[in-house]
Amino acid sequence: MRAALTTAPGTFRIYWTALTGLFFDYYDLYLFIYLEKTLAADFALTGDASNWLQFAGLAAVGAGALLFGYLADRFGRGRLLLVVFGVYAVGVAGLSLSWNFESLLGFRVLASLALGAEWGISHRYLAEQVTGVRRYRFAALLQFSLLGGLLAALMKRYALPVCGWRWLFALSIPPVAVLSLVRWRALTSGDNRGERPAAGAFWPALGRNLPVFILCLSLASLTIASGTLNVFYAKELPQSPLYTVLFWGAVAPGMLGGAALVRRVGVGRALLIYATGLGLLSLGCWASHSPNRSLAFALGLPLLNGIPFGLMGAFFNDVLGDYPTMLSGAAYNLGRICAGTAPWLIGALGLASGANYFLFTALLAGLIVGLALLIARGPAAGCDPRPNTA
Repeated sequence: MRAALTTAPGTFRIYWTALTGLFFDYYDLYLFIYLEKTLAADFALTGDASNWLQFAGLAAVGAGALLFGYLADRFGRGRLLLVVFGVYAVGVAGLSLSWNFESLLGFRVLASLALGAEWGISHRYLAEQVTGVRRYRFAALLQFSLLGGLLAALMKRYALPVCGWRWLFALSIPPVAVLSLVRWRALTSGDNRGERPAAGAFWPALGRNLPVFILCLSLASLTIASGTLNVFYAKELPQSPLYTVLFWGAVAPGMLGGAALVRRVGVGRALLIYATGLGLLSLGCWASHSPNRSLAFALGLPLLNGIPFGLMGAFFNDVLGDYPTMLSGAAYNLGRICAGTAPWLIGALGLASGANYFLFTALLAGLIVGLALLIARGPAAGCDPRPNTA
């Protein structure tokens, strides 16, 4: 870590601003999910209207990654972050002041556009400052922003009855304003290397990167689908602050463990270890008759999922050569959209009853094994960091 600091003086400033910005983006994303019933009651929304709000937010995340990622690759990632912060602030302020369904939908889309944009831009901007396996360490640390979901859960539980839902959204506006000022100072301080990356012709570049992009999209879809299914298992948790913290906090050591695995064995083998653990956990819980098996799965699954969540940002930037901001952000965020179909697939496959949904995560594990072997031996293997990589 100290070596990274001496290599790039602005690394930690970029890291902390990116972490805090993503943290509050995730806070608002999950807060909207937690407040679904509250918003439906306040605006007298039908079930279809509530579902449309959730889908529009998810789709806007993917659109933000594509639109702002493209602009960032063309005109510079750092300055686009300022634009993203501005879009985010308008979206969140609008959410806190929404007066009908249309305004709620419009500002929800704006805030989600910013989330999709900032993931790709932040990971790419940080990747330009840190090389080798240190990149995976910083990428894992940046994914600690997922703990914004924990803040959303606690605020919904304790602050909602006191101050109402509008103030919960408005809470993130002051930090974003401060971050915008810090980012502007960083951009004018002379330590923003790689500010204006060269980007060639778009369609030829897209064609060259398409096979690897599909690989990254598949990896994001399968691993995030495993995380999406936590909505099933979280229902088995005792509804207490302790278990809420354990549920969200378990992902943190998994992300750090994933970065350590990459350093020792490379990305492909780290993912193979993850998939093996996921398969064993799934099949073990499926075969078990213990009444606490869902509880064990709900707490063990986030720990395992931390491994791919922590390495994807760095890995995507390693293997995607042209338009890396757009393509890496799109792979991750479009993967989120694909992963959102997991509950529907469980129902379509007839696995929703009993403990059969454990078989679905076992199937995910088998597919991830195939991707891990492809990464280790296939066209992306040349970008699979090895233990002694600088």
